[in-house]
Amino acid sequence: MEIGSFKIPGHATKRKWAVYIFKAVPHNSEEKIQLYVGKVGDNRAGCNPVISRVGNHFSHNKIHSQIRNKIEIPEEYDYEYFYCHFDEYDEECPKRSETRQKVNELERELNRQVQDRIVDRNKYLLLNEYKGTGYISLEEKKKREALLLPSEIEMLKQLVNETIE
Repeated sequence: MEIGSFKIPGHATKRKWAVYIFKAVPHNSEEKIQLYVGKVGDNRAGCNPVISRVGNHFSHNKIHSQIRNKIEIPEEYDYEYFYCHFDEYDEECPKRSETRQKVNELERELNRQVQDRIVDRNKYLLLNEYKGTGYISLEEKKKREALLLPSEIEMLKQLVNETIE
């Protein structure tokens, strides 16, 4: 038998658009630290708090459990979850699909920044590396670039710096 506990800060229960980095630190120092970049608020049915997404990563439902799907024995790691909220989620907002596009671009940008920040490939492994190999038109590329504010890009840099030494 064992008793465990962990704290959940109140802001982790907010229903807001967010991006995150999940950091899995192995108990065995020979293994790599594994990272996963994700977002909340990207589905058509709503936006769950980041704490809900954390739990889903360890679900036995393969659709939601990206960490459990990629890490063979999850209990052999300790986890840190780094996130930042962006816009409020509004169920009635007519611009919800535009905000969803923005959170998708925030996730892509965060993934690119994580890749750029990893200098020691022997220490870190990004589990879901964004490759950007699909074709998108120049018009769509410009549209995506215009979605993010410089302050949001800076916030993503801070998030990456907080996660990766």
